[in-house]
Formats: sequence, structure tokens, C-alpha cells
Amino acid sequence: MTPKFAVLLSWILAVGLAAPLRGAEALWNVPADHAAIGFSDYVLKTATADGHVRFDRILEIAGRGYRWDSPGTRVQFRTDSRRVEVRLRYSEKHISPSARAPVGLYLVDGRTEAGWTFGSRTKEVLRPVEEVTVTLPVPAAAGFHDYAIVLPYGDSVDFGGLTLDAGAKFAEPKPRPALRYVAFGDSITHGFTASHVGLTYPYLLAEARGWQLVNMGYGGRTAHATDGEIIRERGAGIVTVLLGGNEWQGGMAPETYRANMRGLLAGLRERQPRVPVYVITPLWVSPNWKPAKARFDLERYREELRALVKELADPALHLVEGPALIDHDERFFDRVLVHPNDAGFAQMAARLSAQIVP
Repeated sequence: MTPKFAVLLSWILAVGLAAPLRGAEALWNVPADHAAIGFSDYVLKTATADGHVRFDRILEIAGRGYRWDSPGTRVQFRTDSRRVEVRLRYSEKHISPSARAPVGLYLVDGRTEAGWTFGSRTKEVLRPVEEVTVTLPVPAAAGFHDYAIVLPYGDSVDFGGLTLDAGAKFAEPKPRPALRYVAFGDSITHGFTASHVGLTYPYLLAEARGWQLVNMGYGGRTAHATDGEIIRERGAGIVTVLLGGNEWQGGMAPETYRANMRGLLAGLRERQPRVPVYVITPLWVSPNWKPAKARFDLERYREELRALVKELADPALHLVEGPALIDHDERFFDRVLVHPNDAGFAQMAARLSAQIVP
């Protein structure tokens, strides 16, 4: 090797080794707990041992892990960075062997578009832990812009932080609405089977009315007398409750359903005696859907809920007839006919909104 070639090789190696370091120095890995990052539309927020932010909805659904889903939870920030990446981890907490909906969405300067979604690469219902980086579109105009990630309704996702340009600055993001809407219910409220979280009825309703959303829908949930104690601690300004479909499918006595709903409402009223509560009777279900364990007509459960609302004579308790919220046509439902599809959820959100007093 000639001396000149040796010098040239040394220079090439030095440049080649230095280039990645310069690239790394040009980035800022912002930790998940940075003070400029805001979180909203969640039940509880916790921290993992490795520095991720995790969200917890308190109630367990055995063998499903739905407690760790975060339907509609938001991560928001405002920055002037020309590179914006969000680090997420699809965790091991969602363990349902039959249902997973991993698609979330993002907003830039308060708006979203049809293709602005993200998800896990693994499409199977059961999947390993997966790290996902979401690269957000940066508007052409320089300066500060608002960004928000909306977590999916049917998967457990931890927030791991941001990757921005070195030297990027933060500013105060636009605040979320003060009024908190708590949507309590079963799989329909949870979001199954919308294409993604932005097409679920609680999300659509909250967006249309300018509310912050706390989604406490759980696939497979039935009414429990103790649920009211959980709801009342969420600081809701308005509450909807949609339960009864699983009681019907499981063959529960309608009278037991009524007693459980009475206990739920009593527990809520102990701390929130005047918050508006809208209880929704079970939605229309096609006669082609015949649950093997059902023992009573679905209308019996609606009758019990109507009678309970009349009995309580609570001026802030309102009855909404579920069958009126979606047209009685299978075109508005999933192949699992108790679940609305995107078109059904859109109808439901619009018609429910029309019945809720501002």
C-alpha cells in the first residue's frame, strides 16, 4: 500500500465513521415524560420501568386485556421541528385471542386525512411485542405546528417518546376541550368493528360536539352495580351508558339486568347527582343473529330499562331508544351482526348527538 493510498483510505474510513455520528447528533430523542408533551382523553396514565407512558382503563375483562386498550387517548405537542417521529410500542397487554384492532390516527394542526393512520405490521390477532415509529407529515410552512396521535381502540400501545431535529423547540399546544364525555358500555362502545378509532361512535360524537373523550367500552361487558363508582371518578361532564346486548346473548334474566343498571346509576349519583346521563336501550339486531344462550326477547331488556328510568324520575337521566340510532338494515352492521360497521357508527353518532341537549 502506497503512503498516498494509506492516507486516502484513512480519510475515507474517518469520514465514513464520522457521518453516522453527525447524523445522530442532528436528532433529538425526546423522552416520553418530557414536560412539553401532553396527554388527554385517558382514564389513568402510568409509567413503565423502561420509560414508556402506559394507559390503564382499570376494569379487567378476563382473558382479553381490554383494560390496556386506549380508544381515543391522545398524545399531543407543538414543535417547529422539520422532522417529527413518534415512538410507540404495541405491548403484550392486549391478549384477546379473537379480536384486535390496531389502527390509530394522527392529526396535524387539528386536522386529519383519510390516509393519516398507523398500525402494527403484524396482522394476526395474536402478535409479539412490536416497536413502531410513526413519521408525521410536516407542513410546508416553517414555524410551529400542532401534532396529535390518537391511539387505537382495540390494542395496547405504550408511548415511547419523540424523535425531532436537534435544536427543535416546543411551544404550548392548543388545549383540549374542558368537558369530559365518558362513554361506558360493551364492545359497541369499545369500537368493534369500526375500521379504526376515528370511525367509532364515541370518537365521532366527541369530535362533533367539541368534547374530550374518555372511552370506557369493554368487549363482553355486562352491567355491574359497582360500575357507577368507577364512572363517577372520571370527572365527566356528560355520560352515556350502552349495555344489555351481552346480557341478552348470555341469557341473563331481564330483571337482573334492571337491578344491575339500578345499582350502576345509584353509584354514579352518589358523587355526581346532576351530571347528564343518557342511557341507551340495546340497538336493533337483525333476526338473523341468533345467540345460542339467549333465553328472552331482546325487547324485554329495553322494557326493563325504560321502566327503570321512569321509576327513578331523575331529571338529569335521559332514555335514548337504541333501535332508532341505526337503520334496521344489515348493510349497516358487521358480519357479527350485533356490531355496527363504519356506516352504522356514523349514523349512530349523528342521531345520538341530535338527542343530547347542549
